[in-house]
Amino acid sequence: MNAVIAVEELIQTTEKRIKALKAQISEHESGTSKLSPMKLASAEKALEESQKSLDKNRIIHKELLQHDLQELEKEERIREAVKRKNYFKYQKLRVKRCNLRPNNEKLEAMMIIDELPSDVNLEDDDIFDIASSVIKLDLRVHDELESKLNEIKSDFEELLKNTKDEDISRLGMLHAHIPIVVLHLNVLIENIKEDTEKADGNCFRGLPRFEDWWIDELWENHQAYFGLYKWKSIVSFLCITEEQKKAWKSIFSNWVFIKKALNRKGPLAYEFNFAFDMLMQKHTELEEELDRDNLKKMESIIENVITKEKVDTYKHEHNIETEYLDFKRGKLVSFSVEE
Repeated sequence: MNAVIAVEELIQTTEKRIKALKAQISEHESGTSKLSPMKLASAEKALEESQKSLDKNRIIHKELLQHDLQELEKEERIREAVKRKNYFKYQKLRVKRCNLRPNNEKLEAMMIIDELPSDVNLEDDDIFDIASSVIKLDLRVHDELESKLNEIKSDFEELLKNTKDEDISRLGMLHAHIPIVVLHLNVLIENIKEDTEKADGNCFRGLPRFEDWWIDELWENHQAYFGLYKWKSIVSFLCITEEQKKAWKSIFSNWVFIKKALNRKGPLAYEFNFAFDMLMQKHTELEEELDRDNLKKMESIIENVITKEKVDTYKHEHNIETEYLDFKRGKLVSFSVEE
């Protein structure tokens, strides 16, 4: 900063000198004040050198300003990084002291913070939203469901038997949370089956299949949102009672959270994502659409919804064949061979 001030002083001094020299030469040319040939030559030479000096100092000034700006931006980034680091460093203490949340939510939020992978940081509001959902799901499972939960956990560990321990540990709370979500969807499906049969004597045909690209591109383009929203609405329509609809809403939020978290990790979580899908398929009959023709048919349905809602002008290019979908198809081939 001192260098900038010094150069600015030089520029101002040089500009004044150039102004004085130009005035002197102008008066000579107009005849107001004649200069001797030697003084005129000296004035013209001084003007030329002063102009060069001014141009040079202006370039130096510009470079110094740019450098200072870069330094300021760097300092700002460092301040923001330190601020963010401290935000998460003291997050647990901040959550504990929060007076706007009930004690059970604060306790659950602190447990979630402990279980989060080291590379995952969530804002306070997100932590509390998850804690609230966990409480709504009632993780203190009733005795009659304990055996089913143990069965789901056992199947989950079997699906992950070839996955490295360090990879599993990186997923933190997801490892413990997934069996609970599977259990609650299992209970919901069983209840829907019973109520459907009681209501009209028909058998429940199961859940519609979802598509991976809805999760992969969620919040990035509206087509994925419409596809997932349509699918969620269909499942909600299959629910008989209001309690079932509320349960589905909570389960859906947790399922999307888990799937989105896994998809964000890309190939590093493919094995884990596959295990989650297979666990859901076995215990809830929830499956992903793998058939290419069916994927194209569903694409047409979504296109019709978008056209009907008059938002087709915001259409984005997307790929219904995601990398995880290709991985899953290959994995299912080897999976069936092992069986």
